[in-house]
Amino acid sequence: MINNKHTGFTLIELLVATIILFMAMGAVSLIYRGAFISSEKASNHVNIVANVPALLSQIKQQVQSATSQQTQLNGQGNAWQSTYTWQANVQQTKIVVDAASTLEFGEQMATKKQFKLWQVTLIINSHGIVKNYTFNQVSWHDA
Repeated sequence: MINNKHTGFTLIELLVATIILFMAMGAVSLIYRGAFISSEKASNHVNIVANVPALLSQIKQQVQSATSQQTQLNGQGNAWQSTYTWQANVQQTKIVVDAASTLEFGEQMATKKQFKLWQVTLIINSHGIVKNYTFNQVSWHDA
């Protein structure tokens, strides 16, 4: 008597199982790749945003230390794995006379201050991500 019991898998069953396995592995690798890319982008954005206050403080200090004749400032540099450039332009200038010293010493001897309103543009580039920031800053000098 011939025993017709088949044991094991046929070649077609193995091929179908292999195709399903590789499709599942491909889907998992695409999900992992997408998560990794998103994580890198988020890390770069956090790197930029976390360092903006330090850059703003540095720029504000330079704007406030500008001479009374300057109407335009700019700068650039590298910090925290980022490159940055900034430019500041005077938007308004106003001379203010101290009313108390005018009453006390007269108009000629009164204390006068020159106030300038600067518009500052900051561009930060970190790993291909470019962020633009614009803000206003006030500086003053004796007039």
